[in-house]
Amino acid sequence: ASSAASSAASSAASSAASSAAAALEFCRASPDAVVVTVWPTAHAASGAVRAWLSDDCGARILHESEVAIPKRGAVATCMALYFGEDWVHTNCWYSESPLPEGPPKGPYAGAKWKAALTFSGSLDAPLTVFVVDTADTGGGLWHRKYGFRESLRRAVGGLGNSCIHLTDDQSTALCAAGGAAQGGSSGGYACDSSYAFHCARVLLDDSSVAFLGAADADLATYAGRFDAYAAWLSKPPVDGESTPAPFF
Repeated sequence: ASSAASSAASSAASSAASSAAAALEFCRASPDAVVVTVWPTAHAASGAVRAWLSDDCGARILHESEVAIPKRGAVATCMALYFGEDWVHTNCWYSESPLPEGPPKGPYAGAKWKAALTFSGSLDAPLTVFVVDTADTGGGLWHRKYGFRESLRRAVGGLGNSCIHLTDDQSTALCAAGGAAQGGSSGGYACDSSYAFHCARVLLDDSSVAFLGAADADLATYAGRFDAYAAWLSKPPVDGESTPAPFF
């Protein structure tokens, strides 16, 4: 019985790894790829997000997984997913959703603000990651996301935009990047350069998830370690890429 259970667990792990690898490749190649992330704040509403994607929007869900990143890695995760967007440093969107305790201080103020919104609650709930094909949605995800995310916020009692993250239309960016998994590069208030080919690597690459889970933004060593991680993230992935990555 023990051997059978072990074999089943091994098979499940292998299947999950295969699904993640296929999802990563799809995000690298398809202009219709979108990564939808349910933040820990809204973990209890993951089923509602799944139904919205498939039933309301007509998206085809290719991959779904839960990614465990503890709260100490929340700031790094926000910096990774929104890599290249200046607001994670300037916190220029803070007035959109003020925190009860006031604005964060010090470096990475915008990322700290976003982390407080999206990793709220007393438990270390996982992120739920969906990789979807939007070819038949007619852009419905982006047209409908504002009303849906507000309904989620009310359902979970969150603050502001604290429940889901949808990657932006990557059709133009993918052509410009030649399929390279790079983050966006935008300035000021811009918040529209978070792409599937980048975010899938952040959340589905095992070495990336391990780094984010251990990355404490309050440590003196954090800046140097995140710079090394960002350098890796900014380069196109290598076929067959495997751990350990150079930021460890």
